[in-house]
Amino acid sequence: MAGPLSLFRRRAALPDTWRIGAADWPVVLTRRAGTRRVTLRLCPLTDCLRISAPARTALADIRDILDRHADALAAQSAKLPPRLDFREGARLPFRGRTLLLARAEGVRTVWRDTETGPVLAVGGRPEHFARRVRDALLKAAEAELKAETAAAVARLQGVRARPLGAVRVGDTRARWGSCAADGTLRFSWRVILAPPDILRYLVAHEVAHLAEMNHSPKFWQVVERLHPDAATARAWLHRHGSALHRIGPAR
Repeated sequence: MAGPLSLFRRRAALPDTWRIGAADWPVVLTRRAGTRRVTLRLCPLTDCLRISAPARTALADIRDILDRHADALAAQSAKLPPRLDFREGARLPFRGRTLLLARAEGVRTVWRDTETGPVLAVGGRPEHFARRVRDALLKAAEAELKAETAAAVARLQGVRARPLGAVRVGDTRARWGSCAADGTLRFSWRVILAPPDILRYLVAHEVAHLAEMNHSPKFWQVVERLHPDAATARAWLHRHGSALHRIGPAR
């Protein structure tokens, strides 16, 4: 028979999910030796509740903190844009237009431009639909980003800069883009979901790092040379970027 102490420990343990508003959020607890307080964050990319806590904080104390911050977490959840899954019939933002997702016969991926907007039709097994959509969007983003990068590098003529390395496109979480010391540029494919001017700004930002590996006034001068309306595009990405991360399956 379990004693009072073991019963308390079971009650104190964190569950796999935590009810926030009307939804159950998977719990991810990370212990950090260097931190002094418990922080709570709803991750819009993975649809989970991330908890960072000192190494010795008792689980019962973490539960108490979660209970005390129930209203704040519910408010945070309500502010998140709804998730837009890759499913047949879904409509996604795409280069300033609305993209319709459809099923295609066979296994080919087909892009069509119609009077009502672009259509992406993918074939294959239904369970592979989301992956095929993501692959098609990544491929489209890669082509657009490489072409825009080449154009931006050409506009750098007369500016002392390191040579352009490879251009990589993936599903980055922390940054929309980055520039490595060897000239390799990396971008998030999700920028293809934004209006074209936002993609051009992102490319200009990273290409400018080929000349200035910092965010000094000189760096921003190069950005403005490559993209004169950079401030407006940067503000758009700050306001709407989180919504782009809510498109497609949680990851």
